[in-house]
Amino acid sequence: MVRRPWLLIKFFSSVLWQIVIANIHVARLILMSSDKLRPGFVEIPLDLTSPLAISILANTISLTPGTVTCDLSKDQKKLLIHALHIDDAQATIDEIKQLFEKPLKEIFN
Repeated sequence: MVRRPWLLIKFFSSVLWQIVIANIHVARLILMSSDKLRPGFVEIPLDLTSPLAISILANTISLTPGTVTCDLSKDQKKLLIHALHIDDAQATIDEIKQLFEKPLKEIFN
């Protein structure tokens, strides 16, 4: 259940902005240094418990260029993410948690 609907509107606005930024970043990666790409997988430990919130997070990640959600663990505590380029796995995890999971926790918890 959505606890704070006004935060959901703010979240979707932020996601749209992140999609624009990610498009520019991915285009730059591909056009300037595609031979230096380091694609990889990372597991994101989840703090979310709501199935709806987890679904929104997974879809948000997949909508963001350069990342795709591949799997949700059976216990629903980890998302497996593939990223086009990973310099630092922990930094990637931290960024996803800060930009997307944290606001969803505020909305759904």
